[in-house]
Amino acid sequence: MIFRILLIVLVIGGIYLFVKNMLGTTDFKKCGKCDGRGYWIAMRGERDKCDVCKGAGKVSRKI
Repeated sequence: MIFRILLIVLVIGGIYLFVKNMLGTTDFKKCGKCDGRGYWIAMRGERDKCDVCKGAGKVSRKI
């Protein structure tokens, strides 16, 4: 019984690490100014398009 639980935990942990490493290899990262939303909330509550990422929500890692 303990072996099965340990095996399940190891499989889930391996899948988690695999997915985490595959998602980390993209050329883009989340925009720091708008937190990846593509817009930021202005003083009066309206949404203004982010000028850093131009509304995409992500910027190139190469910059």
